[in-house]
Amino acid sequence: MPVELSRAASNGKGEILTQVQRISKKVILAAGLRSELTFTSFGRHGGTTEASTSGLTETQLMQKGQWSSTVAMAHYLHDDDEAKQDAQMKRIKRRAKLAKQATAK
Repeated sequence: MPVELSRAASNGKGEILTQVQRISKKVILAAGLRSELTFTSFGRHGGTTEASTSGLTETQLMQKGQWSSTVAMAHYLHDDDEAKQDAQMKRIKRRAKLAKQATAK
């Protein structure tokens, strides 16, 4: 079923936003949340990851997501992107340092 567009609006990338996307963005910004969040950030995958990084306990996540086991919940829980980026930056710096030491010998 196609999504009906009321008034064409752009997200600045040349893509047309649906009414749901526009309203979601207004709500996100009005709530003072990060501007890069989108409607899909709050689905089972994105919402679970955001809730986890916000400090909810495993029990709270399971109740809110209606999972009966941690195994089922794990399929929806993803690592924090910031932590991945920090780890990658550390690896890049360590490799650069090792390469510099190797060429100095």
